[in-house]
Amino acid sequence: MRLPRPSMPWGFAVPAGLVCALAVLAETGGDPEGVGFVPAAWGLAVFVLAVFLLAAKVPVAGPLLMLAPFLPVGVGAGGAQLIAFMLLLGHTGYRCPPRTALVVAAVTGLVAGGTVAVALGSPWEAGFYPVILGVAAAMGMLLRRERERAEQLRVMTAELAAQRDARAEAAVAQERMRISRELHDAVAHTVSVMTLQAGVVRRRLPDGSAEHTALESVEQLGRRSVDELRRVVGLLREDDTSTTDPAPSLDRLDELAAGVRAAGTPVVVEVRGEPAGLPDGLERSAYRIVQEALSNTVRHAGAASVVVTVEHAPGELRLAVVDDGAGPATRSRGTGYGLLGMRERTELFGGELVTGPEPDGGFAVRARFPVPAAPGLPVADAPSPTPSSAQVRS
Repeated sequence: MRLPRPSMPWGFAVPAGLVCALAVLAETGGDPEGVGFVPAAWGLAVFVLAVFLLAAKVPVAGPLLMLAPFLPVGVGAGGAQLIAFMLLLGHTGYRCPPRTALVVAAVTGLVAGGTVAVALGSPWEAGFYPVILGVAAAMGMLLRRERERAEQLRVMTAELAAQRDARAEAAVAQERMRISRELHDAVAHTVSVMTLQAGVVRRRLPDGSAEHTALESVEQLGRRSVDELRRVVGLLREDDTSTTDPAPSLDRLDELAAGVRAAGTPVVVEVRGEPAGLPDGLERSAYRIVQEALSNTVRHAGAASVVVTVEHAPGELRLAVVDDGAGPATRSRGTGYGLLGMRERTELFGGELVTGPEPDGGFAVRARFPVPAAPGLPVADAPSPTPSSAQVRS
């Protein structure tokens, strides 16, 4: 993996070069056993600083040039020079590919160790320098590897975030498409019925009257509206969409529960109150919410039982799907696509959705839909649920 160049290549070279140059000058000139502050000592210090500055641009050149003080050039190699040598090799291991760093460490270690061993007459030095300089290069390579891993993790995190956002957008788009198709079916049916009724009334009126002309315009607008709906939503329909399946309805909750029971999860369906005439789109959304909640229970709740409650209250419809399983806590945060779709379906009709774990264990999905009053029957006069009207299906 190719790593980006450091944004501040001088951040290491300048401070490290200054410190090592001062250390070399102090060792060669200030030490009582040194050569004193002779021009050679000052020249060596300047040489060390220049090598570090060059290494900021060409990392391999630093260790190779640092071999010069280890050759018999008038000033012996000391501890400060060895430290500078190790820093330069570590910098090479960090900035260069591992194979290049190993070759440079081997060459410089063998040359420096052999030179010092011959000059001092100590064979031990021939093994010491390759080892100590090899360790310095290895430390740089380890830092490089960690930097590569950090860069890989950063790239992977960015890719995963992009994929997660793309999946979320696709899920939202798919859910909106499905809602639009269902609403199209409901609206198209309603407008078609209105158009037919207007046609029946028009035929009973004398031709040329204002009422006859108005109703004829209503018929034409109704037909155009239905055609436009079918053209627009037809683009969203999938090729494999079945048109022979019965429309989703709360009356089909028993069939839905039977499928869940077949999967091994006990389900109890309770219907409370007197069912009133619900708009087709609202009833479809309510059915889909129960369907998605039961699917989540089967996938996440484990071996749990579920209670589905449908309550027809004055002016509103309440749904509750409560299980007693021990599903993952991630469901309670509402980040899943299923919960997102349920929330969109509820908000589309001005309702509310509440999801989360139960105090005594399990998970609950509760939705509330406002239900418009039937024509000629105010909401306040709508029949209220009575205990005798509750039905329990299990």
